[in-house]
Amino acid sequence: MIKFYDAVVIGSGPGGFTSALILAKGGLKVALVEAEELGGTCLNRGCIPKEGLYRIAKEAHSLRKKGFEVKLDFERALKYVRTRINQIKANAEFLLKREGIDLIKGTGVLVDENTVKVGKNLYLRGEHVVLACGSKPKERHTSPEDVLTGKVLPRGKILIEGSGASACELSFILSAFGYHVCLKVEGRLLKDYPVDEDMVEKLEEELELCGVKFVDSVIDADLHVKATGRVPNLCKESFPFLEFDQEGYVKVDECMRTNIKNVYAVGDITKPMGASHAIAKAKSACQSIMDLYNPYRPELVPIVICSAFELGFVGSYEARHKKITKTLNANTKSFVNGRRGIISMYVDEEGRLSYFSIVGEEVSEALNLISFTMNNALWDDQLFRMPYTHPSLCEYFGDIALDYSVNRV
Repeated sequence: MIKFYDAVVIGSGPGGFTSALILAKGGLKVALVEAEELGGTCLNRGCIPKEGLYRIAKEAHSLRKKGFEVKLDFERALKYVRTRINQIKANAEFLLKREGIDLIKGTGVLVDENTVKVGKNLYLRGEHVVLACGSKPKERHTSPEDVLTGKVLPRGKILIEGSGASACELSFILSAFGYHVCLKVEGRLLKDYPVDEDMVEKLEEELELCGVKFVDSVIDADLHVKATGRVPNLCKESFPFLEFDQEGYVKVDECMRTNIKNVYAVGDITKPMGASHAIAKAKSACQSIMDLYNPYRPELVPIVICSAFELGFVGSYEARHKKITKTLNANTKSFVNGRRGIISMYVDEEGRLSYFSIVGEEVSEALNLISFTMNNALWDDQLFRMPYTHPSLCEYFGDIALDYSVNRV
């Protein structure tokens, strides 16, 4: 059987789902192919369940610091989170139906530049094809996915291996739930992230205060979790026409176009990985399909790591020139919350904000404001003049902008 579409999207994670919605809203007839669960890794086994458990862990940790006794039940918390995930999934299905997107279950294979084969007998012909096949754990071992889905339940002493965001986040979550967590790091924590060493040291100190023990070697534990990275979930043999780099990622240009005409690649099958990057890539690819130019700029995608505190960053780490550091001690919001934080900013040689990092509370929302200013080349006067709610973390950015403007040479 052959079905015809304007666009065929393979994969329904953040990159694929976003692509399908944007293209459908643009008037295109779209098919969305998904081999497993709608929402991909992010919704079912990654960022969403992790975010749900993190919010519970964070609240418990905060109450304990204020002197309250709090006991958490991991299985019960996971059941609550799964209920919320099912609600999100139902809403996602509603959005697909509302936009007239055909959700097709099965594994999609690219036959040529316009044809995707699903199963044995279904062929989808599309003027454009978007590949968003996601990623999978690098090692075949107990992974954070197994814990976040309840496939493997935490118990007793837990050893977590890894130096990235997942290792930091899962260590804090499980520690807050009362487990004895040991973290084995190869090299420096967050070594592959553009974060200053003082920020990393503060995170390590805070994790230790939360009960996480850093170890130098593999130790005996009741549960051993490897959070040692992910690889593209793409079988090269199923996509023989594509060009890959040495690490197995699909090669793309600034608009996410592959070497094959009309075929785009977004999400974790391209560098860098992450849900925020996947959505940004999808926007770039879809606008290119609709004859608009919106190049993907990875340095302008804000990233937040939710661990013992929230650590966020955005900007070009390579364009650092002059550093400006501020503490959040005097900020009303931080004072009321009983938490301190640090802001580090860098300007380039022309005095424009080039890189921004922050540790503290409510970083996810606050960082979006900085991302907006950087994406629109705003700073100084515009950020200072903007009205803010009080008390809030964002209002501090206006004060920083004023200080920088006054003291700028």
